[in-house]
This record gives sequence, C-alpha cells and structure tokens, in this order.
Amino acid sequence: MKFQIKQCDLFKQETDCLILTISQGEKQTTYVEKFDQLTDSLISNLIKKGDFKANIGETLTLYQVPNIAAHKVLLVGVGEQGNDHIINLKKITQNIADKFHNLNSKSILFAIPDNIKLDNYNFIRSFIENLNHHCYRFNDYKTTKSKVTLPENVFLVLGDNVTADKVELAITHGQIVANAVNATKSLANQPANICNAQYLADKAEQLSEKHHHLTFSFYDEQALSLLKMEAYLAVGRGSDNESIMTVLDYRGAKDKKAMPIVLVGKGLTFDSGGISIKPSANMDEMKYDMCGAATVYGVMQAIAELNLPINVIGVMAGCENMPSSKSYRPGDILTTMSGQTVEVINTDAEGRLVLCDVLTFVERFKPRAVIDIATLTGACIVALGHHYTGVMGNNEQLVTQLVEASQKANDKAWALPMDDDFQTQIDSTCADIVNSAGRDGGTITAGCFLSRFTKNYHWAHLDIAGTAWTSGTKKGATGRPVALLIQYLMDQCQ
Repeated sequence: MKFQIKQCDLFKQETDCLILTISQGEKQTTYVEKFDQLTDSLISNLIKKGDFKANIGETLTLYQVPNIAAHKVLLVGVGEQGNDHIINLKKITQNIADKFHNLNSKSILFAIPDNIKLDNYNFIRSFIENLNHHCYRFNDYKTTKSKVTLPENVFLVLGDNVTADKVELAITHGQIVANAVNATKSLANQPANICNAQYLADKAEQLSEKHHHLTFSFYDEQALSLLKMEAYLAVGRGSDNESIMTVLDYRGAKDKKAMPIVLVGKGLTFDSGGISIKPSANMDEMKYDMCGAATVYGVMQAIAELNLPINVIGVMAGCENMPSSKSYRPGDILTTMSGQTVEVINTDAEGRLVLCDVLTFVERFKPRAVIDIATLTGACIVALGHHYTGVMGNNEQLVTQLVEASQKANDKAWALPMDDDFQTQIDSTCADIVNSAGRDGGTITAGCFLSRFTKNYHWAHLDIAGTAWTSGTKKGATGRPVALLIQYLMDQCQ
C-alpha cells in the first residue's frame, strides 16, 4: 500500500471506497456533517435507528450512496467524542483491514478526523503502522495464495481544521517503520529448515547491497573459535548447521568514528533445548527463538531507509541448539570470551551463553550503548504476559529512554529491577557463574548473567519472549520490538 496526501473534494472524488470515522453522540467531524447534508441525514438516521452505534471498531459498508462519487462508503466507529484515539487505533485499524479483504478496493480515500486529541504526526503514523500490521499475511509456502485485494493507494484527505504540519513526515516514517516490522515478521516466520545462521547472513548481505551506508561482515565457526567464543560455539555444537555471527555496520553520523549504538539480536534459528530437550508440545514455535536477530535486521533496514544521522552496529547471533553426540551437556564448564567460566545447569538456557560472548565481542566498537534483544525466558511471560517487553540494564537513563520510546511507539515495555539481591542466585560452586538459577525471578537472573559481561559500557536487555510472536490459530511473528527501537534511535538523533 502506498500512502499519500490528496487535496480534493472528498465527496466528488471518484474512488473505490471512502472511509469516514463516526463518533458517538451528536458532535461529528466536519466531513461527516457535510456528508449528512449531501445524503439527507443518512448517518444521523442510521444512528437514531440504532443501525449503527459507532462503537469502537464497528464498521458498516454503504453502497451507491446518492450524491457521493465513491463507489462504496465505509463507516468506522471510534466511540465517544474525546476518546484518545491512539489507545483504540489498533482495534479500529484491524477492523478496517478486515474489511479490505472483501471490499475489493484498489483506491481508498480516508478522511483524517478533525476532532482527535492527538497531533497529526502521531495519529497518521500510528494509523499507517497499524494498518500495515493488520494487513500482513505470510503466504510464502502456501500452494494456493489467499485471494486478497489490498488497496494499492490510500489517499489521506485533510479536513478544513486539520493542518498539514508534519503530515508528510508522518507518512514517510510510518511507511518505513511498517515495512521494517513486516520484514522482521517475514524473516522470523521462516521455517528452521530454510532459515539457519547462513540464511541470516545472506539476508544481511543482501540488505547491505541495497544501502550504501551499510557494510556487512560475518564470523563463521573458525573465526568464532579464533576469538575464543567458546560459550557461543558450545550451543551450536550439536547441529549440522554452522553457527555464524553476522554484523551490519551503519555509519550515518557526520563523524563516522563517533561512538555507535550496538544492537545484539539472539538468533537461535531453532531451539530444541539440546540435551535438556523441550517438551514436544509447541516445540514448532522454537523457530521464533531468532526473533531478536530478526528485530536487528528490521531496525537496520529502517535506519538505512530513514538515513538517520547516527552510527549503529547490528549483530545477528545465528546458531541452532540441537541434541546429538556432539552437544554440550548439563554439568559442562565453559570458558567464555571474557575469561569467565560458566557451569552449565541446563542446556535450554542457551541464549545467554550465545549472548555473553557477543556482548564481550562488541566492546571492540567502543559503544555509546549496547542493547540486546532476545526471546530469553519463559519467566518474562509469567511476569508481563504477552503485553510488555521486559527491560533491564546497568544504566538507569538508558532503561528510561527505552521505556519512553516504547510509550511513544505504542510498543509497550516495562522496566524490571536487577540489583545485587539477585546476583547471588547465579553463583556456582565449581565455576564463576551458572547458566540457570531456577524459576524464582528467572527473567531477572538471566539479566544478571548478561550483566557480568557488560561492565565496560552502558547496556540494556530487552526480553521479548512474550511479545515476539503469537501462538495458536493465529501463530506468527509480531515484529516487536522493532517500532520501539526505531523510536529510541530517532530520539537519539534529536
């Protein structure tokens, strides 16, 4: 879908479908009032008769409306006058997207409401991002593709009381973020027999070829061994698929040597649990254990398209955790790149073993800040459900900035404590630390583990185990927290 501003008489412009937002109560937008005048109070009568209640997300399609050039008119309820539309925008856009699938409309006119509390930028950007999210379908491996006609063009028409301030910027940002989220979802949705660490590297190389600000490099198992990244290598030892760490380097700042922000994404393309094998139920979803790496891919795509004046390095830590005679075992003691030793309690606590070596590796970039993104702990789902991404770190300002960015992007995150009271839980009797400290505070103790490798820079950890994908009949990647991280990086450019 292509979004653009259009100046026209909304009711004389021929189009496949015109979308009008309808509030509850007598006070309506200027557009709706004019529509009522042209159609002999059509909307007012529908509301009075109870045929349309204007509940949030309620829709009604009108055909061949007299004095209206549009072939169809889609009424969308937005609830009571004065509601904060951003809170309800997901539901509203979801229902609009659902209608797209049977409206068969290539051209859409959307009247921007002039009675919202939000500024134009946030409303339009959120509208575009949400609409793209709900229209997304993953059909790569279906022999019969779903016959869905999405609009080719969505024209945004501003009312008399709506200024054009930052509207074009909102469209640009909204479309780029939406494309990045969808790119992340498409990468994360790939099956593990297709998407391995080599596949991640190939995708990153292809991305770098499209954007001159991006440079690509990778580290195969031989290179990882030379770096003494033995914890990382141990996790992938049981798999025939080689572990590969991929690096994308974006230099958008005027000073190309300025300290970069580093993003590290956990890229377990499949996690069987290894010797500590997982239960078979829902194990298919462990292809999503690389959503952190997919997030890094989407964010790097977005910042290259946005041409952000900032230096950012994205690391995709590709690996596969499988059981075999070569697998690492519970009870093994591993020496990490940092020199610290780890007693393996559970081979299914593998993500932190991969990340700890990468977090040591990125010190060479002399980072301004490091943020890792990982589907790390089921405990995060217990703590925050599927609504909030967990945030921890060793720098309060960085954690606060990420939470604030999540609020702006409507990609919710919540800060969790991580103090010395939790650190003792990861002490080992025969090594420096254990890789699993049990159920109590599991998300936080995983963060404590990572913190032992981040003492030389500002660092934050995003646990996306509960937010990166959905299960059940609507199983699929969500693309979170791409919007959060893009917003954070945009904020850092201010």
